[in-house]
Amino acid sequence: MNGMTYCQSCGMPLTKGTHGTEHDGSQNNDYCLYCYKHGTFVDDCTMEDMIAISLQHMKEAGILEEQGKTEEETLEFLNSFFPDLKRWKKSS
Repeated sequence: MNGMTYCQSCGMPLTKGTHGTEHDGSQNNDYCLYCYKHGTFVDDCTMEDMIAISLQHMKEAGILEEQGKTEEETLEFLNSFFPDLKRWKKSS
């Protein structure tokens, strides 16, 4: 493991300057600034919505091409990756 942390909502790698914020302006270490601002989630969406949004961003950013993945392969990965993220994990 390379120590990379990912947004626990959208799966984006969290790097310096991409972390979300709490109500007091402090950094949140679980979520990115696109998903979480001022202590709350930006969008009220389902995991399926977020997967579709992420897939679209990855396509537009050329990430699929870069990784040599098809849309179907990427969707399969996202569908297995997202249920483990904190925001979407089902509490048992």
